[in-house]
Amino acid sequence: MHDVNYHHHHELNQHEFLGCCKDCRRSLEIIKPHIMAFARKIKEYDDAALRALHPDDLYRLFLILDDLAHMDAGEHLAGLILDEPEIKETLPMIRGYYDTFFSIHEVHLAEKLLQTSAPWATLKSFPLYPRYEALVKNQIELNKLKRGSRLAFIGCGPVPSSIILLNHLAGIRAVGLDISRDSVALSRQVVRRLGLEKEIEIVHGDETLLTEMDWDTILVAAMAMPKKRIFGNLRRIMQEKGKTDARVFYRTYTGMRAILHAPVTDDEIEGFTIVGRFFPMGRVNNTVVVAKLEE
Repeated sequence: MHDVNYHHHHELNQHEFLGCCKDCRRSLEIIKPHIMAFARKIKEYDDAALRALHPDDLYRLFLILDDLAHMDAGEHLAGLILDEPEIKETLPMIRGYYDTFFSIHEVHLAEKLLQTSAPWATLKSFPLYPRYEALVKNQIELNKLKRGSRLAFIGCGPVPSSIILLNHLAGIRAVGLDISRDSVALSRQVVRRLGLEKEIEIVHGDETLLTEMDWDTILVAAMAMPKKRIFGNLRRIMQEKGKTDARVFYRTYTGMRAILHAPVTDDEIEGFTIVGRFFPMGRVNNTVVVAKLEE
């Protein structure tokens, strides 16, 4: 039996580990055992074991990693920690777990929304809802999105929280795209359950479908992959459609949050120029970046 109440979760003291610490090596020595212990813990769980967990246990396991991602480390110290050879070797496994957690978590949420008699209340009571809301508010603030404009969301997943909240908070109409037929089927049901089917369309396919669609702005999900192909296609489509002034939002991971997922690189967004960044506050994981085509 797996014990998700992992004791290191309680031993990691935020005050021991300061972003402006003069002795970065000492800070590395403090944080490294916690990362390595989590890596050993997660090694016990294959995909089937994670999917077999009760949602509450799955979430508790996620919070252990989440605490590591939200240590108050500056960019230099975070880079030192994540480049340490033993830690670096564990990152693919840790990041793979993070991706798997979210794929399972979103299906759990979709199923709850489809079963409840109060879908909006259920959505807002979900533990990660405040993060989604804060992330979307950051995005609205960053680019002053106009009510009634149309946004294309690449990699919307089974619960397209971003476009649900963009519509709810700012009146943004949207089309969500996903390459998973199962995700698309669930997403369509969730949108209908929330009464947003006139505002949000869900389509099966990748970013190449944007050639045939009407949109003003593009949002690329943090887990939509591979980024290099996506941005290469977006560059071509934007040029062909004459939308060279359109903005592309994407989400990436900075500082210690990069333990969760590999950051988007300059090579992956070749042909685009970054025109704005909004770094996460509190428990939000994603940095929101705005890019436009290079002139």
